[in-house]
Amino acid sequence: MSDDDACVLIPISGKLEYSDMTAAMLLLLPFHTNRMMLLHVIETPISTPLDTDGMGDVFKKAEDMLNPLRDWLNNQGYVATTKIVTARRVPDAIAEEASSSEYSLVFMMKRRKKRGILGSFSKSVTESVIRNVDCPVVTILV
Repeated sequence: MSDDDACVLIPISGKLEYSDMTAAMLLLLPFHTNRMMLLHVIETPISTPLDTDGMGDVFKKAEDMLNPLRDWLNNQGYVATTKIVTARRVPDAIAEEASSSEYSLVFMMKRRKKRGILGSFSKSVTESVIRNVDCPVVTILV
């Protein structure tokens, strides 16, 4: 894959400060790619269909979260695009997206693990993604 074809997949799960994104971008510079896909996964329960009918407000909220970040990245000289998908499990959707296109890297921003009893039962999205993708996965703690 040439550098012109390289694209980095960046899953975005919630509110992200621009300072976090700036710190994350410093790690991407050595890869010499300026193309990025910002992916947001809307997790739906088993009782809800995966089609997007009736989910307009949820998609609008996700777009409102992603678009300022995309615009900011584009102003920094990157070519950023956004994609919003629905899935039963977030790690499965990220792995499927990473496998469906020629991504050179999956770049994940990881939050600190929850403490206490809830932390003992929470599963790591990052670990699951790493197990299920073929391209490199870089994580940064934000």
